Amino acid sequence: MPFAKWVTVDIGTVAAGATVEKSWEVDGDFTLRRLHFIEKTGASIRAVEVTFRVDQTGYTEDVVPAYVLDVTNNLNPELGIRLVKGQKVVFAVKNNEAAARNLYAVLELWT
Repeated sequence: MPFAKWVTVDIGTVAAGATVEKSWEVDGDFTLRRLHFIEKTGASIRAVEVTFRVDQTGYTEDVVPAYVLDVTNNLNPELGIRLVKGQKVVFAVKNNEAAARNLYAVLELWT
């Protein structure tokens, strides 16, 4: 299965203590290989919590620290989640840091 593309979802600015939900509608048939979270200014995301689901199927039992999904560490797991055109990938991000964070969620998609 070859690499297809990257999809970047702009989560935007999440105020300290706030939660933001963003989604992306799948535009083809893919496998989500990895999900990366990136803080646009390089600030820490150790206290940022993430949940994500595809339609109604959740892939986080509670929350995942965004640091686990940070592109700069070696913890980011290979997911292998099948995505079908028309499904909705939904992210909820809670910022427990003392200051706002400005985030991207980047999906690594393969066919």
